[in-house]
Amino acid sequence: MDEPQDWAPYSSVEDAAKVYLRDPELALEQLRSVIDFRSIKSFIMSRGASEEPWGDAVWQEVVLTDGERLIMWRADDDATGEDDEVRRTLDTSVRTILLSTITDHILTTQFEVLANGTRRLAEVRLRMYTQLITRSRQKSAIDSDFFCESFRYTKSVDDGGLAQMQRLLQFGRELSHAL
Repeated sequence: MDEPQDWAPYSSVEDAAKVYLRDPELALEQLRSVIDFRSIKSFIMSRGASEEPWGDAVWQEVVLTDGERLIMWRADDDATGEDDEVRRTLDTSVRTILLSTITDHILTTQFEVLANGTRRLAEVRLRMYTQLITRSRQKSAIDSDFFCESFRYTKSVDDGGLAQMQRLLQFGRELSHAL
């Protein structure tokens, strides 16, 4: 598997996908079916790898907004079957969520304070919660806890670097303006 290049220097989702994603053509084709790329206001990308019993697996994600919707493309390597008859698969999805359904949006920045007192950006976290209840837990006969669907994105010095942290900040701020 080729090591991806950094997507953050690219202002076009098409250019960024081509250098960062393993399956850029598939991602772009599926995203193009739900959005005119000229209307994209901001986007972020993530990618990870793991070792599974059947081999190396990759997950890839593109999250973007046109100011009205949150559009997420995700692809995950998987496998079905047993032992000698394992069949590798690639599961993809495109999900669209109206920004009006996001009820809470938290953009957090963490700075490292250096010995001379200056601050250096160390981590950016974006959390969003929707109105969709994904599970509940009854605490008593009259009291329950409800858990809403959430989306969490993190970039740090060690995971993405400065340019991706800045792009996550830009994405989070764009969502704040649209909500």
